[in-house]
Amino acid sequence: MDIISSLLDRFKSPNKNDDKSYSTETFENKAILAICILMIEVSRSDDKFDDLEKDKILSILKSKYNLDETQLETIMKIANQKNEDMISLYEWTTIINSTYQYDERVKILRSLWEVAHADNVIDKYEDYTIRKIADLIYVKHSDFIKTKHD
Repeated sequence: MDIISSLLDRFKSPNKNDDKSYSTETFENKAILAICILMIEVSRSDDKFDDLEKDKILSILKSKYNLDETQLETIMKIANQKNEDMISLYEWTTIINSTYQYDERVKILRSLWEVAHADNVIDKYEDYTIRKIADLIYVKHSDFIKTKHD
């Protein structure tokens, strides 16, 4: 009975220092967080989230969104956890749709392809995931193909 009580107490009051307690409020720009979560989703879709893909994600976040090292560390922790907990892409693609115009969404799609190309192999699951995201962020199929081969 003590074990059950202990488990229930843990669920009722999570440890504030636990990485799993991060929330989107910890990283204020939810649009960039959404992009990071989708990049992680692409990299994990082939069941091989390797250092090349992680480094590419960090490089994109740093160069395109001007994040410093502390911000990169924070967003990666949050995005990893959110990605693991994610049931649907819809929550994150909705944020992208409400924040970015069409041409910016095409650039986001190009970033997803950069992540997929990081290990020089486009797995069929990476392709499928990016295709699904392209549909959810309303990018035309012709632009999907164009960004794939850029």
